[in-house]
Amino acid sequence: MKNTHYICILTLLSTLGYADGINTQVTYEHLNFDHSKKKDKGNRYGLKFSYRSGDNLYQAAYEKTNTDTFQPPLTQNLHVNKYYLKYTHQLGNKQGFSLSYTTIDDNLMKQTDGGNIYGIGYNNAGFGVTQYLSDYKHFNVYQTDLKYTYKRSFGEIDTSAAVIGKYIHLQDRESNPFSRNAKENYFTPGIKLHMHYYEYHAGIGAFFGKRIFAVMDNGFRVQHHAMEFNKTYMVGAGKHFGKFDAAVKYIYQEATEVPIMNSGVTVQNIRVELKYHF
Repeated sequence: MKNTHYICILTLLSTLGYADGINTQVTYEHLNFDHSKKKDKGNRYGLKFSYRSGDNLYQAAYEKTNTDTFQPPLTQNLHVNKYYLKYTHQLGNKQGFSLSYTTIDDNLMKQTDGGNIYGIGYNNAGFGVTQYLSDYKHFNVYQTDLKYTYKRSFGEIDTSAAVIGKYIHLQDRESNPFSRNAKENYFTPGIKLHMHYYEYHAGIGAFFGKRIFAVMDNGFRVQHHAMEFNKTYMVGAGKHFGKFDAAVKYIYQEATEVPIMNSGVTVQNIRVELKYHF
């Protein structure tokens, strides 16, 4: 597992050799858990590189999360490292496909520590489908994402609307206490709206159904803990400053801690993003 982490780090750093075509994004996120019996507050730090060459887009990201926990029931605070790789190839003006890989380093949740997530996707004229396999030690998670995006301009205002559906199937969930209380199948619909006006941009989004062990944000977020999310609401805004882009997002979620069946948990995230275009 450690060798895999080193490979991901080397691949991420190697993109620096293509500085003429690179974008970098730095993120900070504060997490606040209410009514949780395991987690209190946390901080997440992220670094993402993107390099485009013709019809090829190479992306690599690193994410570190430190969360204060209640002891007991947990034995120490939670520290998680995640490594992401993604390759996207454009086939003409309307079609494209993608391949992605994520690996997890978790100091507390041994059931998902060392987990590997593989993704393959295809899009055509606004419609996209992506299949993920989350390979954990005692169980697997199969996730299918369907997404349709519609874009339209109103004068100087560019808008987009995306309708999303996530189907999640847990295989061998009853093999361990970590996932035993989860359902076998989940489906959650969602919607995202985004708007650009000159140097300003804003967006809102929501997911309305339950999900667990889900892959989010086009493969750059993995919810690998046994927390069943129900309602999710998002709002954000930002501004371009030449080659810089700054944005702030707020995310509200309701959830259940599945192993101990603790419902009524709320999770509030405040996320700050800074991006630089070389």
